[in-house]
Amino acid sequence: MEDEKKVAIERFNLFIKQKKMRQTSERVFILDKIYTISSFFDAQTLYEQINQEMHISLATIYSTLNLLQECNLIIRHNFNTNNIKYEKLPIGKATNYYYRVCVKCNTVKAFADSKLSRSISLRKSNAFSTFNHTLYLYGICKKCKENNQ
Repeated sequence: MEDEKKVAIERFNLFIKQKKMRQTSERVFILDKIYTISSFFDAQTLYEQINQEMHISLATIYSTLNLLQECNLIIRHNFNTNNIKYEKLPIGKATNYYYRVCVKCNTVKAFADSKLSRSISLRKSNAFSTFNHTLYLYGICKKCKENNQ
């Protein structure tokens, strides 16, 4: 994990330099904090965790999250209109994400599907190169289904 975080920080610093932006300790601190989170997170929770140690404005959090997304270090999920979450992307691994989202309780479960991944990878085209993909399946989870019957 520490090696992955180090690579992410190096990649982010290079990205910031290429964009001719200032490298700030706040941006690095935000990225460092993200690497302590093992699952999905939202901007408000990240803001609250960070401000226990260092004062950084919510606007800086959002602008840094946008930069990290542009740098392909995190992914933004819009599971529903009130449920925007972020997740760090693994460094140097295929980034194919599949999620089941319950529309009743907003539970999100990640799942793997090798047949689906294979099917998508076979869909090669000269007009379009795919480097990652994300699929969201919306429905009702087993628990909510049982509670409504």
